[in-house]
Amino acid sequence: MAAEKGAWEDFVRRTRSAMQRGATVALRKFRVSDKESIENVTQQVYVELLRDGGKVLKTYRGDSDLEGWVAVISMRTAYRLMRQKGPEAQLPELLPAAPTPAPGERAERTEFLNRLDRAFKQLDPREAALLRLSYYEQMSYKEIASALGLPLNSVSPLLIRAKEKLKKFLE
Repeated sequence: MAAEKGAWEDFVRRTRSAMQRGATVALRKFRVSDKESIENVTQQVYVELLRDGGKVLKTYRGDSDLEGWVAVISMRTAYRLMRQKGPEAQLPELLPAAPTPAPGERAERTEFLNRLDRAFKQLDPREAALLRLSYYEQMSYKEIASALGLPLNSVSPLLIRAKEKLKKFLE
């Protein structure tokens, strides 16, 4: 039992900063940056990793970087938690707000954002994360590689494929 507790403490110590980084990146999309929200996401990730006898934790196969793996889980958890808050938290503002929207402009914008949200949900989670980090967070390829646990030279080809898939889903 003491060995398990020590292993868990090592796991928490090793993954905490990666989880917080993933939560920070995801929450930025929703213009949320307070430490309490980041900590809430981090705690929720630990709960989810241990739920049902560690079912999610057991899915880690060891073929990728552990810190990158938990950062992605943290990002997904933050996205899910923020989406649960309400329909306005689904996507960031993509178009600058007009002082007074023209008739029908708001409906067109809402329709486009709904289409974009549906298209994003059709993407593989890693592809969606790549696009969000690149375009919404405006992260460099190096930062994206670090956040997702990818080799730097694979970010560009993966991003190109993700853009192509998103374009197809929007057509």
